[in-house]
Amino acid sequence: MSRSEKNREFSLEAGQDGQMASNKGEAAGAAWEGADLERTIVGEDPTSDSLEDARHWVAVYGHLVNLEQELFDVLARMIPRMPPDAKREAEETNLPVLASQVERFRHRLDFWSKRRRELEAGRRR
Repeated sequence: MSRSEKNREFSLEAGQDGQMASNKGEAAGAAWEGADLERTIVGEDPTSDSLEDARHWVAVYGHLVNLEQELFDVLARMIPRMPPDAKREAEETNLPVLASQVERFRHRLDFWSKRRRELEAGRRR
């Protein structure tokens, strides 16, 4: 980890802490939705017969899988060096949320990869 990454801080400006607290319901809803394997992204149409659509969503979900997996891996490497209370919280909240996102995005990537293969096979006939 570089020095700039170690020194990166996320601070709240005056008044933002109340705003963050008011978004707890949104955050909980987002975490719950993130665990829904069949939840699609805005604009995603699983019934599309377009090979271009399938290729697009394979690329999108490929990027998201990589992103979430990298975040998961970074957190997993950091946890052993955390104080016990921080370690417990990260293990009980952060890791499960990231793991569910990785699972969901992999599921959607598998769906679109299969769909792309089907559509490519249909073009060859």
